Amino acid sequence: MNYSEWKREYLELLIELIKQHEYSKDYTQTYIYGLGHELLERSGFFEDFGHWEVTPPAQAVQESFELWLTDYFED
Repeated sequence: MNYSEWKREYLELLIELIKQHEYSKDYTQTYIYGLGHELLERSGFFEDFGHWEVTPPAQAVQESFELWLTDYFED
């Protein structure tokens, strides 16, 4: 799997997971898409870093989702 395929699967899974969460009920599609990209970068899953090569998209999504919940909603 190349990075483009990995990233596409990651974003699809993450966006779907975010949409299902009650905290995102008022988010627009544009905001959710931007949040997905932000979490991709903040979680260290950008192409040049290489972390994506050893982490399946579904596992990366869980890590990013937990980051979103922790950073955005916990004091």
